[in-house]
Amino acid sequence: MSDDTFINEVMDRLKDKGVLMIPDDFIDQLIITLHANVTIINTMTQLAEIEVKMLGSLLPTGSRQVESLKELSKNIAEIAFNVEDVRNDQR
Repeated sequence: MSDDTFINEVMDRLKDKGVLMIPDDFIDQLIITLHANVTIINTMTQLAEIEVKMLGSLLPTGSRQVESLKELSKNIAEIAFNVEDVRNDQR
């Protein structure tokens, strides 16, 4: 039996029992990616806030975009922390 076949069989059995371990490397990369997305969205939020201040009434939807970006950033950060909890529970 090859390593891949064995790993797939173990993963299938874990799925069947309702216990599935996600590889730490995958979880770590996912957390890094989520936090990077939060950082990028926060930068976009700051740029949108500056744009709203500069253009004011010319951008009637500007403040809604800022609020939407803030909410998106918050949601992604919550997902990242939940993934971290999953990783910690696995260990």
